[in-house]
Amino acid sequence: MTGSRTSPHGDAGGPRHARLLVLGANGPTGRRVVQQALDRGHRVSALTRHPESFPIRHDRLHVLAGDATDERVIDAAVAGADAVVCAIGASFTRRPVQVYSASARLLVEAMTRHQRRRLVVVTSSGLGPPDPDAGVVGRAFRLLMRQYVGRTVYDDMAGMEVLVSASDLDWTIVRPPGLTDAPGTGYAVADTEIDAAFCAREDLAGMLLDQLDDDRFVRGIAAVATPGLRVGAGYMLWHEVLKR
Repeated sequence: MTGSRTSPHGDAGGPRHARLLVLGANGPTGRRVVQQALDRGHRVSALTRHPESFPIRHDRLHVLAGDATDERVIDAAVAGADAVVCAIGASFTRRPVQVYSASARLLVEAMTRHQRRRLVVVTSSGLGPPDPDAGVVGRAFRLLMRQYVGRTVYDDMAGMEVLVSASDLDWTIVRPPGLTDAPGTGYAVADTEIDAAFCAREDLAGMLLDQLDDDRFVRGIAAVATPGLRVGAGYMLWHEVLKR
């Protein structure tokens, strides 16, 4: 396991992947990815269905209006990018969810067509193996989330992982645990799974952008978390799971 703190990358010539496309840009993680990418010197295309509500303004930012499951939208967006970060999120629901797998399929096809290589996508630690040290309560909560509360979301995330990992792209799948708006203090990252319960979105955004300059997890799964971060179970349930 290694730790890192978010910091600007690139040199006088600019970042390695100068033109970055961010999907899910208007979500709580996506906004942080966009802002940090701009701080690092990227030119950013931010895809959102609601451009009128996007709060960030910058001369290197292009806000794209469109749906990540629209083939024409994705094709045009990918054509103007050097790399893609997909931070799409969906609320837990009992209805079928397809946004993860549908956007992944279109991204893989468009990036292959336009010969773009670097793709970083966010799924969840809920897709990883169960923690044998989680205890009865931890295992019960995981079962509740995976099989009942968030089953359709997790199933679609799993579909995204299958599509991305089967591609010939330089992909990285990133699995964070519970996400919060707590201030970032620096992230830890490891192969496939990590022993931590929470990740600050600020740290997740930094880790996603660091992957553009880091080849350790190319064609692999990276687990990321904020070590030592503590968030009350009630807060997580109310603000993150139920979105109240």
